Amino acid sequence: MSKYTQLQQAYYQHQLIDVVMRSTKDIYTGKIWQLDQKHIILKVYSDYGLPNGYVLVTIRAIAVISSQGADLQRIQKRIQIAQQQHLWAPVDEPLAQLTSPLLPALLQHLAQQQSLVLTIGVSAYQYQQAKIKQVAGRQVNIEVYDFFDFSYNHLSETFFQDQLEALEFGGQELNQATKYFLQPHVHCLPLIIKANSYLLPSLQKLVGSQTLIMIYLNTSNSNFYVGKVTNVTPQEIALSLVDQNGYFGGYAVIRLSEVSFVSAQTDYLRLIATYRRWQQQQNTFVQPVLDAKMQFASDNLWQSAFTQLTQTKAMLRIQLRNLSTDILAYSLGASAKSVKLAIFDNFQTRSTQVKEVQYTDIARITFGYLNSYFTKAELIK
Repeated sequence: MSKYTQLQQAYYQHQLIDVVMRSTKDIYTGKIWQLDQKHIILKVYSDYGLPNGYVLVTIRAIAVISSQGADLQRIQKRIQIAQQQHLWAPVDEPLAQLTSPLLPALLQHLAQQQSLVLTIGVSAYQYQQAKIKQVAGRQVNIEVYDFFDFSYNHLSETFFQDQLEALEFGGQELNQATKYFLQPHVHCLPLIIKANSYLLPSLQKLVGSQTLIMIYLNTSNSNFYVGKVTNVTPQEIALSLVDQNGYFGGYAVIRLSEVSFVSAQTDYLRLIATYRRWQQQQNTFVQPVLDAKMQFASDNLWQSAFTQLTQTKAMLRIQLRNLSTDILAYSLGASAKSVKLAIFDNFQTRSTQVKEVQYTDIARITFGYLNSYFTKAELIK
């Protein structure tokens, strides 16, 4: 069966499908809103089962189409839970039916709308946030936006329609960015504190404040956390995290020796701080199923965190200092120097191995975020 026939079938049967992209390996989950011989428009869901706008996908760029399997069952269950728990999510604006061929019709529509989109496959960076400025024949002119460095904003680029693999639009992150960049914004020079003698006193001054920071780890400069400092000791820091949409994003306890540097002033931090303010003003900052009021005792951050996690049997991600990958587990009990963990070794059977872990062997833990809530529902009965 051809991909187009598969997609036609999914469209007429209103099936929830997974679309796996060939070059990026990205997976889009949703229902087909419209299709033609070359493209489909999917109304997509996030990993949390929440509506998340649309994506136009070029059919030739698709590697795999799936209408069944464990991953789809998981998302369907999360959609049900999200609705039952009344999780916050902006209502997607309905997309009017477009004339065929879909791609030029959508590009013209987005050019008129002047909302931010994410292009995939048309630049050396693969992913590019932009506004569609003009469509002239096969050529498309865009105005580039960079969420991390505003000095690149408003640069002009041109690509051919045939280059496009996918085009995301109408989701919460892009809609919020559209609103943000309508107001005056200028690039600010980043303020960076390296892991030296100035780091600890700088972090101590931020305890209890609403100031957001970005913490970069030694393992990768693309791996960072955004949040406010809830507590800090000479060895560790506890953060209350904020996600890319300005929602409360759980907690992280990080060993300071794992930190490469901290940013206290960047374009991205200003963006996320604004999103957080919008969520707080709408009373949507904390999802109904999460707890944003946890406190951690400074005399032993690890024991304080794990004691609370034991009481709630919360799911956590733990990175050990001697391993390159993190571990999914829950806490069975905490002492002054160690924690007893039930570590998942088989997700299908939900089996675990119990292991005593010394705090000195832990690099960082994260917990209390929305995905951990869903994972607990799926793995712990």
